[in-house]
Amino acid sequence: MKALAVDCAASKITISAKNDDNKATLILDIGPKQSQELLPAIDFVLSKVSLKSSELDYITLCKGPGTFTGLRLAFSAVKAISLAFGTDIYAVPTLDCYAYALKDIKAQVVATIDAKKEQFFATVYKDGNKVMDSKDTSIEEVISNLDKNYPVICAGPDSKLFAGLLRDKCPSLTVSTLVSDYVSSDCLYELAEDMIAKKIEPLKDFEGPEYLRKSEAELALENK
Repeated sequence: MKALAVDCAASKITISAKNDDNKATLILDIGPKQSQELLPAIDFVLSKVSLKSSELDYITLCKGPGTFTGLRLAFSAVKAISLAFGTDIYAVPTLDCYAYALKDIKAQVVATIDAKKEQFFATVYKDGNKVMDSKDTSIEEVISNLDKNYPVICAGPDSKLFAGLLRDKCPSLTVSTLVSDYVSSDCLYELAEDMIAKKIEPLKDFEGPEYLRKSEAELALENK
């Protein structure tokens, strides 16, 4: 299939295109500059696999949780392509995407994004089954959902940070991080094509990112 995958949920963004067996992936860890580079990056990966936006069978992206700016940016870019060419968009929960590479591992998988202010966006799986839904939460709440006698693998862009804190808070746990050639776009393709095979409806025009935390502007308005 011909597809575009975009993950802008964290500061390190991933943009990938595939044309059947040919694939090009670009990872940019450039902080706030991602707003300037996303559209050129999409054009770049498409060109590397000899694709035009009009030829895409589908687009997939991480729908959140994640950074407000990154998610809005990703949705704006892919919706523009969808609107221009009628391409279906398949939006995948971010943390489920990050945990997906470990779905067949006998372990507890904690997928995380650093949400700052001593909080994390996190979800927990055990042997491929979700035991804690995605939350804006503390490390203590994550620990309360873990089996202390079962190994833990941390996944996601902030897995090393979270694993270090987890070891400090709960030294009895066996904690490791995902070390492989894992790229979130690979999981996005698999999850999106599973949705297509199951005839799950693509993203509707009115649907947007999934936020687990209110923006600073919303909080300020509430506090007035």
